[in-house]
Amino acid sequence: MGTMRILDHTGDTTVTWSVDDAESVAAAARVFDRLTRERKIPFARPAGAPAADAERIRTFDATADEIVWVRPVAGG
Repeated sequence: MGTMRILDHTGDTTVTWSVDDAESVAAAARVFDRLTRERKIPFARPAGAPAADAERIRTFDATADEIVWVRPVAGG
């Protein structure tokens, strides 16, 4: 089972899917596409791996253990 964690002003929202359930994969892919359009940044990592092992991804990967979304950091 994959998990998407969305870190934003509302807290930590979780979306899950199972590669054996096409409907849950499609729903997670729609969330991925929406967040990409909102210019949030996705990182994938294996379950239980440290944050340092996370890699930025550009497309939804239904086989990912965990996808974590963060907002871009604005600098000046």
